[in-house]
Amino acid sequence: MIPFRFKFSFVAATVGMIIALSTLALTGAIASDTTKIEKPLPATETPKPLTASPESSHALAKPPVKSVNAGTQDPALPAQPSKPPVTTAPESAAKAPATLPSTSPVAGPSSANSAPKLASTASPKPNTDTAPSGALLPKEAAALPVGGPSQTLLIPRTGTYVTSPSPYLKKDLENFFHRSRVGGRLAFSVYSTKYGRIEASLNDTEWFTPASCLKLIVTSAAIDTFPVNFFPATVMEVFGSISNHTLMGHVRISGQGDPNVSDRFFPDALSPLEPFLDSLRHLGIDTIRGGIEVTDTFFTGPHRPEAWKQHHFNTWYGAEVSALSYNDNTFTLDVLPGAKNGAPANVTVTPDVGYVRIINRAKTVPGAKRHIIPSQNPDSTVVTINGRIGLNSSAFQMILPVRNPTNYFRASFLKALATSGIAFHPDTAGRNGPSLATYRFTTAPLTDIVEEINQRSQNLHAEMTLRQLGKFVKGDGSSAGGIKAEKEFLARQGLDINDFKLFDGCGLSQMNRIKPRAMAALLAKMARHRFAQDYIGSLASPGLDGATGRRLRNYMQSNLLRYKTGSISGVQGLCGFVFGIDGDTLATALFINDFHGSSENAARLLDSLLVHVALFYNKERPALIEAHKLLQKSDAPKGFVDRIKYFSKALEDKPYFLGPTGEGRFGRIEPAPLMDMSRFDCVTFIESSVALAQARTTGDVLPRLLALRYHSDTVDYTTRNHFFVEDWIRGNANSMRIVRFPGDTLIHKPIDKIKFFQSKKLPVPTKNPICDLAYMPYTKAVEMMTHWTFGEKFLGVAFVTDIAGLDVTHVGFLLADGKSPPVLRVASQLLHKTTEIPFKEYLDSRKGKCSGVLFFEFIPPST
Repeated sequence: MIPFRFKFSFVAATVGMIIALSTLALTGAIASDTTKIEKPLPATETPKPLTASPESSHALAKPPVKSVNAGTQDPALPAQPSKPPVTTAPESAAKAPATLPSTSPVAGPSSANSAPKLASTASPKPNTDTAPSGALLPKEAAALPVGGPSQTLLIPRTGTYVTSPSPYLKKDLENFFHRSRVGGRLAFSVYSTKYGRIEASLNDTEWFTPASCLKLIVTSAAIDTFPVNFFPATVMEVFGSISNHTLMGHVRISGQGDPNVSDRFFPDALSPLEPFLDSLRHLGIDTIRGGIEVTDTFFTGPHRPEAWKQHHFNTWYGAEVSALSYNDNTFTLDVLPGAKNGAPANVTVTPDVGYVRIINRAKTVPGAKRHIIPSQNPDSTVVTINGRIGLNSSAFQMILPVRNPTNYFRASFLKALATSGIAFHPDTAGRNGPSLATYRFTTAPLTDIVEEINQRSQNLHAEMTLRQLGKFVKGDGSSAGGIKAEKEFLARQGLDINDFKLFDGCGLSQMNRIKPRAMAALLAKMARHRFAQDYIGSLASPGLDGATGRRLRNYMQSNLLRYKTGSISGVQGLCGFVFGIDGDTLATALFINDFHGSSENAARLLDSLLVHVALFYNKERPALIEAHKLLQKSDAPKGFVDRIKYFSKALEDKPYFLGPTGEGRFGRIEPAPLMDMSRFDCVTFIESSVALAQARTTGDVLPRLLALRYHSDTVDYTTRNHFFVEDWIRGNANSMRIVRFPGDTLIHKPIDKIKFFQSKKLPVPTKNPICDLAYMPYTKAVEMMTHWTFGEKFLGVAFVTDIAGLDVTHVGFLLADGKSPPVLRVASQLLHKTTEIPFKEYLDSRKGKCSGVLFFEFIPPST
């Protein structure tokens, strides 16, 4: 049993009515879903099963679990890898997406196919990043089943809306930090790849220790540098002569940096060695008389990184680094109670290849408590077990590093030989002889190695990849060579290498320093990289197996986030991508350094900050989910006016809320969402009904609504159609027009825009416009509704006021069937909902407060 081993399949978002209606003021604090983050949720939710991912465009076809490219003979293997021609990727893979990768938050039902590999039910090996037992996170609506990788939901008249960053995101994140009382130094940098700018930042040009977030550098460099068909290898050479199935000679096994000779992709730890044995059998060998030689000279430098602290080498995540790796250079220690009180504890080692020697001094005692103290010799394979374990106690288990991993591989190979029935007889006299064959064995491609590093924070994989980079790029398989290769990669991306102080590949060293803005810039580069889909897909998402995925597991909207965590003493980091409903990909870097409280609380805070970023950029997501449901209704009519009538009826009984919307992520004054289908005021009720009627797909809804609400291609409070007749109707002349009835009147009324914009402390127009109001005076309107003679009609209505500087105070829909008195379909403040009331009844209630009624009709869209 290896319960802490990662095993997974290889195939793999009242102020008065008069003011509100005259300005279409969309007031309100940050959407309520952002305030829920302050309440902790229990961390009892079990992650949903994951599905196998489709074939990556950056990797070759993956072999079945046991094949391991067995027995590939390579008589002319070079001493170090020479870079082969890069395989030409398909057109879809060769072009980097402009914004969203295949893990788009607006991906359709097929987006589930991009989930990470299947994970086994075995308990995962812990990683160096702490996994809080709970996070301050809300649950969100189901994934929006619309759109695709390249879809941009803000598609206005001229192709793209001009926007400005909102100041609210920075304020929100700072407020979260101050309320948390975590302490220390906070930094964040949120970069929009769509708009090419920093959206929010704090202390992001200062130096911060990144912890495991540093792994994003080595994995970025690897994705960019190595060829698409890159598989690290282990080489076996056979020397001597063969007679009567006996090899008189020796076998040399040389490591070239494959980190997955383990049970990660195999049934057990010895299985990846079976192809070595098969190749020997293929040569007709059942006995070796001579020597078994192992070498890891492909990498240079010390096995123990000099930038690490001494105590790290007694932990599994501080395992020694070698080019010839086996079982992550670790073993699992299990301690169980003995048969009776006073008996020695039962101690087992997995995999037991005869390499680790146990001195067992632990005793079985009454009860269920245990106190086991393993002590490992710093330079030998001896482990002493002291302490006691209760007769009724559960097992004690931990993972420890081996010493001298090269010899660990040799011992494992000898064990595999013995298990397979191939006899080995050491004989120094028979070790020389000519080369008979050379075999190159591989386990997993680069994409799987990068995924293991980014999703499960595997330090050994990161350090081996760093040295692999050094060997490949600089001919120097050391940590220093790898760091030189990383800096060359960063320079190629146009980044300032002086913003990165690098001492290892995995981030375990406290000496590493980066500037958060530089990390966000790197992630932004990777979002537009030719292999962006592979890279972004390698990161963790909520609910994924392992500590990295267990973070944010209460936020199960997994297709909005991809991230990498980092945690060492006094350091928490959270970096990755947030996908926005407008098609943006936000490269995000969050760090807390120098805090002295709970590491778990600091991690929970960063989780909350990242989720807040996701919610801030996806405020319209719940509305679009609701819009999608409405648009999918099979009984929705085809005709434009009939569709307005249909959708306005479908929105009946929604709560009334004055000013439910704003500029969303672009809000400098109103940060409420651009669209809210959960509640309405009278204007947003009309806007939403018309936008739904104009749209044929969910992706059309928001652009249609924005075209109604704004008079230019800039989403901003200043460009809103604030005055209903003067701005909203006249600005949408292609969608609606005023209707004249016999007996109506026409007046020319100044609209006081100067006073309005002054009250908002915004630039004011040079003069006030004169608005033409063609309306039915109040007494005639009452008579008109009492004795309706115009047949079947469906019109928009606006109630004109005699208040100076204002055009109308309320809007809605008129419905007349030609048989009964007309009704008013409206979002009513008095009734607190969208509803229908007799039109004359409403007019009677407005006596003395309404000058008359203006009518307008809806024009079908040309396309």
